[in-house]
Amino acid sequence: MIANLAGFSRPILHGLCTLGFAVRAVIKCCCGGQPSLVKSVLGRFLMHVYPGETLMTEMWQSETRIIYQTKVKEREKVVLSGAVLLNHVSSAL
Repeated sequence: MIANLAGFSRPILHGLCTLGFAVRAVIKCCCGGQPSLVKSVLGRFLMHVYPGETLMTEMWQSETRIIYQTKVKEREKVVLSGAVLLNHVSSAL
């Protein structure tokens, strides 16, 4: 099993999948569901995520930038942090 070779007790969720969940939350909450408003995405992977864990994304708006962090609810750990730069902002926050 590849996960064991990498030092994990079981398979992990790919980091880009975690990033996709986070950015989707930002698009839904801050872009009215319009991905065309996203100019660029920045992210830092901090910890692994196991399939089946619950991801919670918190976000804060600063002009045309949304700062976010994604946590695993079950372990109360931040697994991803970063920013989404927007072309135009009309926030629901």
